[in-house]
Amino acid sequence: MSRSRRLLLCACTIGLLLALPMLATAASKPHKSVHHPQVGLGDDNRQMFGDPRFLSLGIKLVRYDMHWDALSNTTERAEATAWLKAAHAHHLDVLVTIDHSDKVIYKKVRVRVKKHGKWVTEIKKKGFSQARVLPSPASYGNAFKAFRRLFPWVHEFVTWDETNSYGEATYDREGLVAQYYRTLRHDCPSCTILAAEFLDVPIIEAVPMTKWARTFVKDLGYQPGYWGLNNYVDANNLQDYRTRSLLDAVKGKIWLAETGGIVNRRNHTKVEFPQNASHAAKVDRYLLDTIGSMSARIQRIYLYEWEAHTNHDSWDSALISYNNLPRPGYDAVAETLDSWGIRPDCKLSRVPPACKGLPVGTLGTGPTGATGATGATGATGKQ
Repeated sequence: MSRSRRLLLCACTIGLLLALPMLATAASKPHKSVHHPQVGLGDDNRQMFGDPRFLSLGIKLVRYDMHWDALSNTTERAEATAWLKAAHAHHLDVLVTIDHSDKVIYKKVRVRVKKHGKWVTEIKKKGFSQARVLPSPASYGNAFKAFRRLFPWVHEFVTWDETNSYGEATYDREGLVAQYYRTLRHDCPSCTILAAEFLDVPIIEAVPMTKWARTFVKDLGYQPGYWGLNNYVDANNLQDYRTRSLLDAVKGKIWLAETGGIVNRRNHTKVEFPQNASHAAKVDRYLLDTIGSMSARIQRIYLYEWEAHTNHDSWDSALISYNNLPRPGYDAVAETLDSWGIRPDCKLSRVPPACKGLPVGTLGTGPTGATGATGATGATGKQ
């Protein structure tokens, strides 16, 4: 071997030896793991608890939207009790979103009517909707304590649904909602309380959620630990800037308490995104994989809803069609969870894509793997 080639070989050997420690260090560094949120489902129809297609997914979080005075109405009380007991029987963690009243109060009022060509005054009963009547903090607190006595195992609540929407009387009552929040925290210090649940709709439909949140924080006197967001607009347009704006405006953790791909919305509202089952599935994937991974502060995503009722629902974002067939959105959720290591339980259902085509006698081992963000969900203190 020539002298020059020996020198070159020696230099290469020395270079390799010097590089080995750096290579070893690089190899020993763990890859940055992608954040996956916990996944839940919202649907006030308790039939999903008996559906093996739902149970096989391994989803352990569910959401129930309930009028603040539901327990004072015989029908609503029975419905809420049946739903909550069914969820508890399946060992599911329930998030309860508190909403406006659905009552209509009939009062005797004086009205002017025309009879035989003359105006006369009569006493008649007239109905007054309570949807726009906000309870006092004392009434709100009494209703909450009554609920807790019946369902002490529920530890997760939203102070008020769609608080910034003009459709709710809370849109300009941040101070009152702050009082509701204090009431919940006082009556259940160990509960996780979401300070509000926003809609990410345009300013013509709601107070900007960042503005509402800033006013609420000022009235409350500190930053709460949890917020809720229904980001249908971001999700269905495959965008994230509205969600990012809330992340930038507040310091607490965020639960997407109601969201999902919209299959159809029959209320004559003009939208810019496609409305069909295929696009809805794309939206669900985008929610779980893209929006869900943008920040570890986005802890949970509750998809709405499980099953459509009819072919003419005014709102339809269901994973199961009105004719009881799984939609592409169901496959999107099942495949995403499977890719995260949450295996479907094929003993319960062969519908999840990972269960299809299994030989007879070959069964899955049930849900495994991480379920998303870790840590206590019943944090105490100022949250």
